[in-house]
Amino acid sequence: MKKTTYISALFVSLLFYSCSTHDSVSNSTMFHGNETHTGVYEQANYKSFGEIKWKFKTSRKIFSSPAIVKEIAYVGSEDSNLYAVDIRTGQLQWKFHTNGAVPSSPAVYNNVVYFCSYDGYSYAVNATSGSMDKLYTLGPIVSSPAISGNLILFGSADSCLYAVELKK
Repeated sequence: MKKTTYISALFVSLLFYSCSTHDSVSNSTMFHGNETHTGVYEQANYKSFGEIKWKFKTSRKIFSSPAIVKEIAYVGSEDSNLYAVDIRTGQLQWKFHTNGAVPSSPAVYNNVVYFCSYDGYSYAVNATSGSMDKLYTLGPIVSSPAISGNLILFGSADSCLYAVELKK
């Protein structure tokens, strides 16, 4: 009996420790809702679609899934732009132009929007102003970025997965 109690206490302690020290990205939004890309979003339990509230048109196709932070949707387009759109009104807040299509779904962390373009660059753009914070040249990036702890990861057409340190 003592051994079972000891093992149970050890298990609960380890579980508590791992939950309390987990390096989550609580201040971020990215493709499929979280850093593990589960597609699970914390929202009300809606069961069906309603009416279309607004529509925002770009000049080319959109393959990117939007990241939504503080009621702004960030989405890339085949027209070489990343757009910031107010989800309440559908109005453009800003757009950032690259030299290639933006198929990547952006990740937003600490007021910076991270995304990739077919021009071979990975971008870090200020979420409020749309001005460029940082530009990475890591090869022809074709994936959506993912953030875990202080790392941002990109998959590339050169068959590499890149992990880049995020600095405060």
